[in-house]
Amino acid sequence: MIKREQGFSLIELLIVVVIIGVIAAVAIPGLQKARRYAQSGSAIQSLRTITTAQILYQRRYNVYGSLAALGPEGTVDSNLAIGNKSGYTFTLVVSADQLHFTCNADPQSDPTTGDFFFVDETTVIRANTGSPADANSNPIPR
Repeated sequence: MIKREQGFSLIELLIVVVIIGVIAAVAIPGLQKARRYAQSGSAIQSLRTITTAQILYQRRYNVYGSLAALGPEGTVDSNLAIGNKSGYTFTLVVSADQLHFTCNADPQSDPTTGDFFFVDETTVIRANTGSPADANSNPIPR
């Protein structure tokens, strides 16, 4: 008696590969969009953390501090203190008299379609898509 081994034909394997390709083509853009939303949400929360840290620092020292100065205070985490977190670069600028500050959160990848954020001592977070946000950009909804 001869046993015949059964297996998948080349056509069946190609059909499985095509189905996996279609599923990947549908799923990957959705995952990228979800990742972009998560990174934007993290950037907004980081700006809230920075403004809270600045208020605490200002009450303690009567001036605003840089990210490097806020780090040792324990009010911002180490990643935020060096200016990078969750796919965003944070740039904090303190005025010469240290009585005003601005902070920008710029996406590290895909800046042409990414969301940019801005906050200053007014604590109103502003957003712009595709180019850096500033004091004239629209505020984010609360």
